[in-house]
Parts: sequence; structure tokens; C-alpha cells
Amino acid sequence: MAIYLLLILLLLSCQHMNILAKNSALCFIMKYPTYQNFSFVQELTEDGKKYHLDVFMMIDDNKLNISKISTKYDFRLLRIENNQSRYYGYQKSIELGDNGREITSWDKALLYFTVLNKNYSFVWLIENDVFIPSVQAFRSLHQLYSNTSDLVVPNNTVNLIGKTSTWHWSMAADKLILPWASSMVNVVGFSQRMLVAIADYVRWLGEVPFHEFFFHSLAIHLNFTMVVPTELSTIAYRSNHSDEELLRQPNNLWHSFKDRVRQSTMRKRLADYISQNNYTIDLTDLDMLCDKNSNMTKIEQYLTNFQSQFEIQKSQFSTNDRLALRQRFINLTEQCQKQNASKQIILLTMTLADHAYKLPEPSVKSLIINKSELHLRLERLLAENKATIMQLPLNSSLLVELRQQGKNITKQLTNEMKREIQMEKGFGKT
Repeated sequence: MAIYLLLILLLLSCQHMNILAKNSALCFIMKYPTYQNFSFVQELTEDGKKYHLDVFMMIDDNKLNISKISTKYDFRLLRIENNQSRYYGYQKSIELGDNGREITSWDKALLYFTVLNKNYSFVWLIENDVFIPSVQAFRSLHQLYSNTSDLVVPNNTVNLIGKTSTWHWSMAADKLILPWASSMVNVVGFSQRMLVAIADYVRWLGEVPFHEFFFHSLAIHLNFTMVVPTELSTIAYRSNHSDEELLRQPNNLWHSFKDRVRQSTMRKRLADYISQNNYTIDLTDLDMLCDKNSNMTKIEQYLTNFQSQFEIQKSQFSTNDRLALRQRFINLTEQCQKQNASKQIILLTMTLADHAYKLPEPSVKSLIINKSELHLRLERLLAENKATIMQLPLNSSLLVELRQQGKNITKQLTNEMKREIQMEKGFGKT
């Protein structure tokens, strides 16, 4: 663990000059512009200039004349015609059998940053009903994970065996081989090489697989670095969040949060709350907290209080400080285990380590040890299909048939992999 953190620090220092020379981007995804949010987006834009972040809004409404919208703002409004998005294959990313959502601002934002504007080292896509509490909260999240991660997502649920009887997994069978993974992606961050991988996949398939399983599964297949920060743990499906919840975690991003007036009010309230609680966190006793003479009840109370204070002030810590703090909590966990501390204390120290800095998700290993002859043959056919498609121009009359062949091969290979897993591991039907 200590070696891993040291490698991260070295990577950050080695990349520092290159990262400064590159820009990152934040793009809000929306159907119509929400003018009530323009002032905060402008704040993000002005703050982003300090760390080379450009801010955009991708508008889905093709009838809107964005040139008539006030030019006093520094962020950029984007609009792409549906036909252009369809031509490049950027369609169906959020479609669930509803043709009304065949092409949306999701498809267009992905098209823009993977094909039309490839100048960014890291790109955030954030839906318009996500509440960002402050410019500091976003800056902290960005600086913590954008330099060392390929994919930043709110969660990561892995489907190793290809079970299709729940959720929307049946939609993946002819688009992605196993393993699969998913979560909500109302907030998602992509490295440049992840954007390139997305572009290549869409170029081959001719559409964007459902976004909630596409990004995760692709990252796993390519063994890319995926991170699930605690700051995104409050991205949930149609949840209502109380003021008290926001005050406890004022540096988290929240979904869903559609009330623009409440957003503005809560930003002011959270800023006042953080200012009123802006005292120095005492770290003096942290390393020796679990010595031989420690009272376990007092340790638990100390850690609980520390967590509450840290949640309020965490965005004020630098990336290096957060990394160092994680290591201190890992050391404390080991120390407390030696003293036979309670499970609750161990859980608190490990939770605090993750809240200081979340390590990447572990690699996902295939359950298949011995590939069948059919498996190997289908792999070869799929590779040949991809290579052929990638060499053809986008207006080739052969693409429709070849892409359908690719889907058929993918589905056959997925079914063969499921059969192999059932045979090798004894799993039941999926």
C-alpha cells in the first residue's frame, strides 16, 4: 500500500509539467440551457482558468440559436445536429427502447470530445441535475483523480457471469463480451486514452452501448484505472437529499437535485457553514491513537469526530496531503488491529483512509481458465471484423452488414463464455 502511494506521488510529480501544458474540460449535459445556473457555471469557469480547465454546456435542443445567448460568460455553449451525431455513430447511449432518446446531448458530448475536439487530457461529463456544492469541491475532486485515473465513476457493480435476468444487462449481450460492470454515470470523468478507446469502439459498433454499462465494461476489458471516489457516493437514483445530509458532506456531489433555487440557497448556506467550522484539524495524536494504554471508547469517539470535521474541510487539503493522510490511516488501522481494537474502530480507520484518497478498483480477472476451440475461433473472427471495419470510410455501404456481423459474433462469444463459466465454476443458469 505504501509503495502504491509512493508511485502515485512520483507519477504526479513527473507529470506535473505535462499536465500543466494540457487542458482539461468540464461539460454539462442538458436538453435546454438552465439560465439559473449560469452564474455558478461562470464561477467554475473562472476558477478553472487557474488549473487549465475549460467549461462547456452541450445543449440538446436543435432549435435553439445559441448565438443569441448572452456573451458575457466565458464558458462555451455547444450544439450539434442530430445528423452529424448519427453519421459518426454517436447514438443510443441512453436509449432504453425509446426512440425519442435515440440521439441526445450524451451522444453529442461524447462525439465532441472523442472526435471533434481531441485536445483535452481529461474530460468530465456532468448531467444538469447534479448539485456541485462549490468550486472548491469540484476543483478538489478534479485534482485528486484526473492525473492518475482513466475512468472516474460513482460506483462499480461487476457482472462476471453475464446474468441477464435483472436490470438492463440483456442489452449488453451483443455489444460487449464479458465481464460487464455498471453504475449510474450522472458524473463521469475520462482520461484521454479512455476517450480514444470510446471513439474506437463506437467506430466499430456504429452506436454507443448503454452508457451505464459501456464505460465500466470497456475500462475493465482494457485494464484501465477506474476510481470510485467517496465524493460521488451521493450520486443516487431519484433521491431526495435533506439539508442536514448536505451539511454533513458539503464537499460531495449530489443527484438528483433539480430545484435551481434550492441549489443557489444551499451553496450559500454550505459556504457559511464551512466558514464557521474552519478550524484546524488536530493531527497531533493520530499516529499514536491506538497505543497500549488507549481507551477504545475514546478512540472511537475521536475517529467519529475527526470524520465529521474532515468531511467539512477535506477540499482545503492538497492532493499530496490527502495521499499522506490516507497512509497515516492505513498505518493506524494496522496499529489498532495489533491492539485488538473493535471492528467499529477498524471500520472507521479504513473508511477515513478511503475518504482521504480512494485507491483504484481492483483488476477484474476472467473466470475462464481454459478457452474452448469455439471461444478462440470467435475471438479471431471478432478481431478480423473490427480490423475490417476500422479500415473502411464512414460512408461505406459495407458497414451496416459488417457491424451486424460483429454484433452476432459478440453475442455468440458472450454465450460461449457464459457456458464455459457455468462448466468451470458450477454457476447456475443466468
